Amino acid sequence: MTHIETPHWSLSSKIFLRFIFLYLLFYIYPYGFEYIRELDTSDISFWEGITVWFGETFLSWEFDKQNLLNGFDSKYDYSRFLLITVLSIIGTIAWILIDTKFKLNYNQKLKTLTRTILRYHIGLTLIIYGLAKVFMLQFGEMDLDRLENTIGNHNGMSYLWTFMSYSKFYTMTTGWVEVIGGVLLLFRRSTFIGAFILFIAMINVVIIDIGYDVRVKMFAIHLLVMTVLLISNDLKRMINFFILNKPTVPIIELPLFTNPKTKKIGYILKACILLYFTISSSINFSNRIKSQTANRYPSMTGFHQVEIQMVNGDTIPKSTNIRWKNISINGSSYRPETLKIIQEDKKQLYFLFEADTIKRTIDFHEYNDSEKKANSFTYDRLDDNVFIFKGSYKGDSIWVRTKAKTFKNYRLTKSGMRWITDLTK
Repeated sequence: MTHIETPHWSLSSKIFLRFIFLYLLFYIYPYGFEYIRELDTSDISFWEGITVWFGETFLSWEFDKQNLLNGFDSKYDYSRFLLITVLSIIGTIAWILIDTKFKLNYNQKLKTLTRTILRYHIGLTLIIYGLAKVFMLQFGEMDLDRLENTIGNHNGMSYLWTFMSYSKFYTMTTGWVEVIGGVLLLFRRSTFIGAFILFIAMINVVIIDIGYDVRVKMFAIHLLVMTVLLISNDLKRMINFFILNKPTVPIIELPLFTNPKTKKIGYILKACILLYFTISSSINFSNRIKSQTANRYPSMTGFHQVEIQMVNGDTIPKSTNIRWKNISINGSSYRPETLKIIQEDKKQLYFLFEADTIKRTIDFHEYNDSEKKANSFTYDRLDDNVFIFKGSYKGDSIWVRTKAKTFKNYRLTKSGMRWITDLTK
């Protein structure tokens, strides 16, 4: 036997519903539309000016208007959250007064609309973030630059990114949990199980984001609160089932459209939303996968320690700041087919390169050089680890001897997961 919820609408519940509805709309528009890839939120946002004014006037904060760090737990974000709260309170008071004067009663419809917005917003958002984990895009994969970095040089967020990039199994599993939970939210019958799965997932995300000082803590907390709002319908049932060991009856998630004509419109609208989302996400992830994982030269991947560097026939001593200390080729999983030169003074120079592994040549130009002024090297591999690079760089004749490290030279990556610890040494 199913149960259609017909709650008594007290004044406090009416106020709470209207406040949540308004806050949700203000919060999502437009920065929450991450699932609409073709939308430039800056073109339709009205928040920047009034948010900065609100923060300057009431919080006495100063803002770098050229770099507001929107979405990264910045002063701008907290100013907007507080502003949204104030606007939602004002709007709720005005709304309640209007409803009281005209004796309007549409509370159940408003609740259904609010839950529908919550379902689709949480579902589509977490499908995107889940797929980014499934395809190892959000955190990247373990790479040489991370392996060479020391723990002390990390902040909490970059340390977490390194931790997550190590295990494809763990990262992809957490991604599938978010994808499955998100898909379940897109259908009324599976709303509870989807919200319950994502409630557990988001508790983990929020704890990790706080514990590792990830700069999207408030974003994660908002998603967690939204999932709590979705499962709040079933709170009494959950207490009866899990704690009191009492029987429960299912609650029907009411449809937004009820009569036959509007139901058809709803089905068409839903089909259009899901079709757009599927096509747009497929194109976006296809491009991201191609840009982050395309590596035509995996055999060249290595982190090189420069042993000798000669410029125009003169040996450069290690005490010279601009002497090359390391050369990282394909060292970053976020930037395949890149070459990075690290000088003795720790300055890092980034390049894009193309290689001919048969002729053993490398042509490279600075990462942000639109003119692509090429530098050219030839290289010889004396054994598995020793390389000789020679050629021209910025008009100078360069000769470099290096000793390279690959993934098999690091304890962390030379062996994978083992079921039997002492079977192999």
